[in-house]
Amino acid sequence: MKKPQGIFDLNDSDHCVGSYLQKSDIMEILKVTDNDLKDINFKNIDGYEVCHERVIRKKWKDKEIPNAIPVNRSSFDEVLLIPIIERVYPNIIIERQSKVLSYSMDLKLTMDKKLVYIEYEGPSHFTNSQKEPFLCKKKKVEDETGIEVINWPYWIQSCSSNVRAIFEKDIIGLGVLWSTASYFGVFCFGEDSAGIIELLSKRFNAIDDNGYGYFYGPNTKDRNNPEHPIIKKIKNGEKDINLILPKGFKEANYWLPNELKK
Repeated sequence: MKKPQGIFDLNDSDHCVGSYLQKSDIMEILKVTDNDLKDINFKNIDGYEVCHERVIRKKWKDKEIPNAIPVNRSSFDEVLLIPIIERVYPNIIIERQSKVLSYSMDLKLTMDKKLVYIEYEGPSHFTNSQKEPFLCKKKKVEDETGIEVINWPYWIQSCSSNVRAIFEKDIIGLGVLWSTASYFGVFCFGEDSAGIIELLSKRFNAIDDNGYGYFYGPNTKDRNNPEHPIIKKIKNGEKDINLILPKGFKEANYWLPNELKK
């Protein structure tokens, strides 16, 4: 049974989407005990003891959760992926911040002699100008090592289907947006924004026949994902529709949820 809308669940990551984390999942993600979380204020939602992920994210970064796995330059998003990956591939070997050339790769995954690198790309990678051109790291590492670098952008759902898509090319992945303020229309790649979004999303087979509209919810693809509030704001004239249309797009309806299509 899917959790209430807004609650994430490690055991059903394809269907349970949201910013609230269950205490048991937090314990597994950060490798802590119930006692290590005693100073965190949990709330009860329909019988589930949960805390907003931004609270956990900050406390972990600030080293305020006793015995939690060390940050080691990782983001919380990268660490959250690890137990999902381990559920899908129990025998996989995972290394954080693996040194390659002059870089640290977020995750190194080795399974049955197949090796890939994962680079988690949070919103700042798309909205802030980078010293090094975007995807340059990927090209350099792939050219020098022959090992694929998979860029996992923040709109690709942290879930088992997308993990399977890493190693199984026929798997259909999932995209989701429910709370971000980093919209496709504000990306800093000039006229190539749409092309970069397409390139990264296609690696996970996350674009359906109708495009990207299902990313915004609500309850798309049999999930409990909330609707992104930007949609109602656009409908009410409070926000510009160009916020969610990337530079360089060709067909607006391909990028819009059904209720905004013309």
